[in-house]
Amino acid sequence: MLAPRPVRRRTVLLVVALVVAVLLGTLGVAAAQGWPPFEGEDSGPPLAGGYFSLSPVGSYASLPDDKGAAAEVHRSTWEPRRDNETYNGTVPEGLRLVPRDPSTRAYDPRWNTHVLRRVTGDFTGTTDEIFQWAAAKWGVPDDLLRAMAYRESEWRQGNFGDEVDDAAACAEVHSTPPCAVTFGIVGVRSTSWPGIFPWNRDSTAAAVDVLGGWLRGCYEGWVWWLRDHGHAGRGVYRAGDLWGCVGAWFSGDWHDGAVGVPSGENYIHRVKDAYRQRPWLARLF
Repeated sequence: MLAPRPVRRRTVLLVVALVVAVLLGTLGVAAAQGWPPFEGEDSGPPLAGGYFSLSPVGSYASLPDDKGAAAEVHRSTWEPRRDNETYNGTVPEGLRLVPRDPSTRAYDPRWNTHVLRRVTGDFTGTTDEIFQWAAAKWGVPDDLLRAMAYRESEWRQGNFGDEVDDAAACAEVHSTPPCAVTFGIVGVRSTSWPGIFPWNRDSTAAAVDVLGGWLRGCYEGWVWWLRDHGHAGRGVYRAGDLWGCVGAWFSGDWHDGAVGVPSGENYIHRVKDAYRQRPWLARLF
């Protein structure tokens, strides 16, 4: 029996229009004046194209640890989402994701040791520095994390959604039905990652760490249950298809659906568009 997979999600942003207007006005002033840089830092957004590229399949054992990844971050005081500051400064206490049972053959055994065990959320910084840290730690492009976060929440860690009526699912998030089970800047579903709540809600680094781990483990070919899900005409799940892993983050299927309807393929299309357009470089982002 396969482990529970992510289900199609409808991310909900509960943002009052007046608050948005105030934030945009504040950011406009900040953009004009510039955030005061600290020593060894700058005050601008990331470079177009980002700083980190995709590490090849098989490189998982040589990826940096938390401290090593932190040393690779290009520091900047640039922060377009000031409402993330508390979340950005929160480091999980005793975060331990529940390992998968190898006997189910839902995941390669390396999923437990090289993905779940490595998720710590042990980093603080600006929103963009957190993307960089996770990209360096997991060997994935930082612009991909930025693009996925844009589509999930427009970079807001306070994002939540996927309301369910299931009592067992709500118990995972210490609530009663109906309840939201997906939280954070990149939409981490609590029921798909046992042990992550409340840190997917309360810590930006923990949320992005999970996404980085998903992309790396999926790219390595370790998510065996994906072999049984997807569009037969687009091939079977395999290592080395990063965009397929992006779509599966949304749908829990492999290259499913089509552009224009909620599906993995539509999500890939939307993330690719953000990846090309880089909306985070716009003046009033």
